[in-house]
Amino acid sequence: MRIFSLFDRSTAAGPWRLRTSLVVLMLLVTVVTFSVIGVTVLAYRLPGILAEERQVMRVQASTLADHFELSLAAIEGRLGAIAAVSGSLPAETLGRLLDAALGEGGLQAVYLLNERGVVDHVAVPDALAAARDNLVGADLSRNPLFLSARQLVRREWSDRYLSPLTGAAAVGLSIPAGGQVILAELSPEFAAAIIGVGVVNNANPLLVVDRGGEHVAGRNLAESDVLRNWTGDLGGSAERVGGDLLRLSFSGAEHDTAVARSPRLGWTFLAASPAGLANPRVRVTVGLVLAGFIGSIVLSLLLAPLWAARMSAPLQSLMARTRSLASGDFSGAFARGPIHEFNELAGDMESMAKAVEQRQSDLEHSEERLMQSLQRVQQLNLELEERVERRTAALARANQELSEAMATLQLTQTELTRAEMLASLGNLVGGVAHELNTPIGNGVMAITTLHDQIKDFRREMEEGLRRSTLNEFVDRLEDGTEIAVRNLQRANDLIASFKQVAVDQTSVQRRRFRLAALVHEILVTLNPTIRRTPFRVDVEVPEELVLDSYPGPLGQVLTNLLTNAIGHGLEGRSQGTIRIAARMLDEAQVLLEVVDDGAGIPPELRERIFDPFVTSKLGRGGTGLGLHIVWNTVTVVLGGSIAVDSDPGQGTGFRIVLPLTAPQQGAAG
Repeated sequence: MRIFSLFDRSTAAGPWRLRTSLVVLMLLVTVVTFSVIGVTVLAYRLPGILAEERQVMRVQASTLADHFELSLAAIEGRLGAIAAVSGSLPAETLGRLLDAALGEGGLQAVYLLNERGVVDHVAVPDALAAARDNLVGADLSRNPLFLSARQLVRREWSDRYLSPLTGAAAVGLSIPAGGQVILAELSPEFAAAIIGVGVVNNANPLLVVDRGGEHVAGRNLAESDVLRNWTGDLGGSAERVGGDLLRLSFSGAEHDTAVARSPRLGWTFLAASPAGLANPRVRVTVGLVLAGFIGSIVLSLLLAPLWAARMSAPLQSLMARTRSLASGDFSGAFARGPIHEFNELAGDMESMAKAVEQRQSDLEHSEERLMQSLQRVQQLNLELEERVERRTAALARANQELSEAMATLQLTQTELTRAEMLASLGNLVGGVAHELNTPIGNGVMAITTLHDQIKDFRREMEEGLRRSTLNEFVDRLEDGTEIAVRNLQRANDLIASFKQVAVDQTSVQRRRFRLAALVHEILVTLNPTIRRTPFRVDVEVPEELVLDSYPGPLGQVLTNLLTNAIGHGLEGRSQGTIRIAARMLDEAQVLLEVVDDGAGIPPELRERIFDPFVTSKLGRGGTGLGLHIVWNTVTVVLGGSIAVDSDPGQGTGFRIVLPLTAPQQGAAG
């Protein structure tokens, strides 16, 4: 969330360049990723390191206790064997045995005391031979070991006491030997040698304390640790870490300490290791994680700009190519790069550029074809007028009305050109000409026949008129004029319908009209187109529906929807039905529906069907403007709404809701 907040603040201050965003993103990902990895490594590895160190300390403390017990048991065994036979040996022989026991190592002095505690014999190293004479005859009856041996009558290792030989602290062993007592002092060098056996880390403290908490032997200890009494620490005042581990202070630094006790000797054996970051393995692990973290940031700072430049280069090329497209340059290809999505974007933009170029070319060709169609229509109008004038003078009035209809159609086609519907004008005029050709041709044929019959009648009058001839002439004249009148009336009705449609569609004129009549006029106009198809148009519009609106734009809407249904929905089918229905929704609104049972609209186009340039025939004659004009006319001019309901293969239905009284154009606009 904090990362997103950072990007939000940067956007508020101003947009970032892509390269800057990529560099920042890579740095953030590196920092977050390595932070998670580093914390995970430390959380997993540090407890393991401490557990390993503590296990090593436990082994060292236990091993140290075992070695001391075995080593002291060996000394005790040697002296115990001498004590067992001391009663049967002469004093001189017993002295030599004690000297021999001293020579086997581990001891700095061996005393033989009589029952009164007086020294009868002393075995000492050669270096201390001068002190031996001073000790013979000395009274050691107050020696704790002598008293213990006399009272308890058993072998006993002492706590630390002052050596009669050296005057320094020493550890002694007392063994009853009949009426005598053998006292032995442990050599300090021997104790140090025992501590050195099995040591894993020579830098960590090792300590042996007696029952009174005094130092017996040790390694890597400060002077304060040697002189210190450990009774309080070992008795529970130290922090308890767990199990047989204590948190003790050595040389002023905290250490995790493993404790082992010897039931036989009553001594305590301690093996310590620095706690926390003072532990070398912990410091190395934390240092490696920090070094990796700093190294990853430095590497990201070096590589991120290069990576960001490589990422943004294709986009810069696409931007430059897009600017050239905006200036009208459609030549050239879009550059490709190593990014798949940018390559897809380049391909899509190339397709778009080709489509725009093709559409521009199609529009230019459409304009040329439209101008040619207009010229052909004008030429056909002139030829039609000349042909009608040449055939009969009696049709002058009809010819005049036809000329007016043609002028009206020319005005209509001009307005259709402004409404971007010029493409359908040629078909409309051709249909009108086709519809008018039949009644006018029949009328011309009837008048021409009458003209010939009048010439025959005049010739017969000159030769002598008979009654039967007169009656026959009158009948033919009556039939011919009836045919001419009926066909001219049919042409007049068609011209009136065409004129009404033309007037409505060439001007946004507001008037009251019947919706059924308007639908009928539109169908008459489109009848030539509909008759060339196998499709049927059903109309369900009540005659009593009257609107105060704009019939021209509404007729244009119906024309576009019917043309769209024929050209798109029912294209390629051998049969089909288009239904035009209307009904009142409430007192102020009417629902107009145009429904076909054709192919329907693809799902990918349905949501955008009213947008400009959206068509399923792009590049095949479709401009995609028809339904956009419909939507604009319904919502802006007529003040209504339009919706579409379509599924593939289920047909298409357009639902138009119109007010009975349309808003004024000024308010609508």
